[in-house]
Amino acid sequence: QRICCFVLFSIIPGATSLAADGWILGDTLCYLNYFVHCTSGQVISFLISALVLSKILIVKNPLRAIHFSSRAAHLAAGSMWACSSIFPAAAIAKDSSGVVFRYLIYHCYYMNSEDAWNPTQGAIFGISVALTLLTSTAVTIVSSVMLIVLAKRVADRGPGGLKMQGVLTVLVSAAFHTVISFPLVIFFAACFFYDQNKIDAMLRYAWFIAILISVANFYIFCLTLPSFRQFLRARIGVMTASIKNCLGGRGEAPVEEAE
Repeated sequence: QRICCFVLFSIIPGATSLAADGWILGDTLCYLNYFVHCTSGQVISFLISALVLSKILIVKNPLRAIHFSSRAAHLAAGSMWACSSIFPAAAIAKDSSGVVFRYLIYHCYYMNSEDAWNPTQGAIFGISVALTLLTSTAVTIVSSVMLIVLAKRVADRGPGGLKMQGVLTVLVSAAFHTVISFPLVIFFAACFFYDQNKIDAMLRYAWFIAILISVANFYIFCLTLPSFRQFLRARIGVMTASIKNCLGGRGEAPVEEAE
C-alpha cells in the first residue's frame, strides 16, 4: 500500500515534472506530492521497526504467530499512517503557501517562512520530527540485536529449527534503513534552524536517500522472499486475466452484431 501511494503521488509526479521541466499538475497534486512523500518517508521508519518486532514475536512464539489476524495488521499500519501524517498536515495547516515546487529536487516541498514560523515554533517542530525518526531508528537497532540473539538461540537447538532466510531479510532491511536514516534526522532537525536555501545540498541528499529507501525495500523483498514473489505473481495474474476478459468482451461484440 505504501509503495503504491509513493509511486502514484511521488514517483510519477516527479518524473512528469522532470520531463516537463516544471510543475504542470496543479496546486492540489502539489500538496499531495509533498504530503504523501513526507508521510511515506516517516511511515517506512515505523514499518521497518514493526517488521523487526513482529519477526521477534514470530521467532519467539511461532504458534501464536499463526493466529495473528490481517485485521490487526491493517489497523497497526493505519495507525502508523495516521501518526506519520501529523507533521506534514500541521505544516500545511500552519502555512499552506509554504508548499512550493523546487527545481532542486523536481518535487513540491515545504519552505518555512519567518512570517509563519517564529524561531521557537520552528525549533520545536524540527526537533519533534527528528526525535520521531530517531526514536524509530533506535527501536529498529535494539530490536535487530534482540532478533539476532534470539535467532541464534533457536538455530542452536538443532537443524531445521529456524529458517534464516526470513530473519536475514528483516536484518538487511533494518540495517539498510538504519544506515541511511541518520542523514534524514539531521536534515529535518536543521531545516527549521537554518535558512533552507543554505542547506540545499543536504536537501538533495536527504531526498535522494528517501527515494532510495522506498525503491530498495521492494527489490530486497523480491530477491529474498519467495512468498513476496508469489504474491506479486498472483496479483499480476489476476490483473492480466481481468484485462484479457475486458479486451475479449469488447472483441466479441462486433462479431455478434455482424451475425
